[in-house]
Order: sequence, then structure tokens, then C-alpha cells
Amino acid sequence: MELENKEKNERYRNWSWIVYPESAPENWRALLDETGEKWIESPLHDRDINETTNEIKKAHWHIIISFGNKKSYKQAEKISELLNSPNPVSVKSLQGAVQYLWHRNNPDKFQYDKREVVAHNGFKYRQYLTDIGVDTDSILQEVIQWIQETGCSEYRDLVDYAVFERFDDWFPTVRSQTIFLNSYLRSNRYSQKNIDPETGEIK
Repeated sequence: MELENKEKNERYRNWSWIVYPESAPENWRALLDETGEKWIESPLHDRDINETTNEIKKAHWHIIISFGNKKSYKQAEKISELLNSPNPVSVKSLQGAVQYLWHRNNPDKFQYDKREVVAHNGFKYRQYLTDIGVDTDSILQEVIQWIQETGCSEYRDLVDYAVFERFDDWFPTVRSQTIFLNSYLRSNRYSQKNIDPETGEIK
């Protein structure tokens, strides 16, 4: 019970849910889209077998929401209420959770078509389709966009953000692309010094 309470007090960026067709609102996808949060849904799991009874389980979808900020269990429960779905589950490995959407690493389970995975609100997931490695270029594109939006000019600040906010997807690339990112940040720092703070024009 102590571990369970501790888990509920932790905050995570990524959470997952099971959605049942018979209990979810008809417009449940639209409701999630309206939150503005990035999320992804599995193919309809309608061939899962209950290992105890050997019967087919109730059809359901697995969904993952990647929030812009870390959320507590209580905050994540609001999505359960919105969808009339079971309790949320925190996601420790985003790659593993995404690949479970079609049972990639569970050969004993029915293998769903990964082409039926649907991403919403800009959720980027193609780097998780295989275990070969992440799509470094796509991650760098996100990192650079973040640097531009925040005005970050120090590698340490970027690393801190990646560790505490984007560990699953950004951190491996931020760690391995040190030379490139340091050069870009140094250039960004120099550019900021040459911009007039009042007019925004280049000096």
C-alpha cells in the first residue's frame, strides 16, 4: 500500500489508459483532441485472449498521452473521468508503451497492424517503431525548435530540461549530439548578443 501511495504521489509526463467502446463517449477522440495534448491510440484490440479463461477479452483501445508538463495521478484521473475508463497508469518507458500498442515485443499475444496506430495533436512516434534506434533528425528538429522558442543558450540548461522533462525521448539524443548542440547553442548565444532588445533588429 505504501508503494502504491508513493506511486500516486509521483508526477510523470506520459500516462496510459484503456478505453472501452461501450463505455466511452462517442466523441471521445474529439474530447481528447480538444485538450491540446499530444496523444496516440492503438488499433482496436479485439483479439486479446484472457490467459485464465482462454476467452476473448472485451474489445478496447490503449492510449498514451504525452503531456506538456508532468502530471500527478490525481490530474491524470481527470482523463479517466472524461473517457469513463479505468485508472491511469504511468509510463516509465515511452518506447515500450508505444510498441505495446500493437504487441511488438509480445509474440505470445495477437499481433495488431502497427499501420493502424493513430497519432493526434502532433504526437511523434515513428522513432519508437523499431529497436534500431531513435530518429535522431526528428528529435533534433524538436530540440532546436524548443531552443528557438525559449531562447536557451546553455547546454547545461538543455540537458536539465531533457533529463527532468523529456528523458524518454530527448535525453539520448541530447547526450549523444553534444558537439552539434554545443555549436548551435553557442551560435544562438552570439545571435542574441547582436539583436537590439528594443527593436528586435540585428545590430
